[in-house]
Amino acid sequence: MIRINLLPVRQVTSLQANIKELNDKKAKYNAILNEIKQLEQEKEKLTAKIDVIKQLKSTSQVTVRLLDEIAKATPPDSIWLESLKQTGGSVDLNGIALDNTRLADYMDSLSASPYFSSATLGKSSLTTIASQDLKSFSLTLAIKTPESDKAAAVQDKVK
Repeated sequence: MIRINLLPVRQVTSLQANIKELNDKKAKYNAILNEIKQLEQEKEKLTAKIDVIKQLKSTSQVTVRLLDEIAKATPPDSIWLESLKQTGGSVDLNGIALDNTRLADYMDSLSASPYFSSATLGKSSLTTIASQDLKSFSLTLAIKTPESDKAAAVQDKVK
C-alpha cells in the first residue's frame, strides 16, 4: 500500500511557531486581565469606603443641627437636661422641669422644629431637689430631615 503525506512539511514548522507566538501573547494578555480584575476589586473597595465617609459626613451635620435645635428650644431657667443620646432616627433626652406646663411647652417647641417630627414623653415623675418639687422626665424625639437639607444632600451627591 502506498502512503501519501498530504501535509506540507515546510509549513508545519511555521504553523507551530505561529501557535507558540499566539500562546505567548495569550499569556501576556491573561496577566493584564488579572491586573485589571484586581484594580476593579480595589476600586469597589474604595467606592464603598467613600460612600461610608459621605454617609458619616451627612449624619454628622445633622447631629450638629439637632443639638443646636435642642439648645435653642431649652429654656435655661425652667428645663435642665441631664443626658442626651442619639440612636438611629431618634434622640432620647432625660432632664428636669419646673412643672408639667413648662415640660409640655418644651415638648411643643421641640415638635415645631424642622428636625423633629414628634416628641414623646417616656416617663415623668416627681422629684425633690433642694427642697423643691420638680418634674423628672424622659423624652424621645423622632428625627426628620428638613427639605432644605435633602436638597443640599442631593447637590453634594451631584458634585
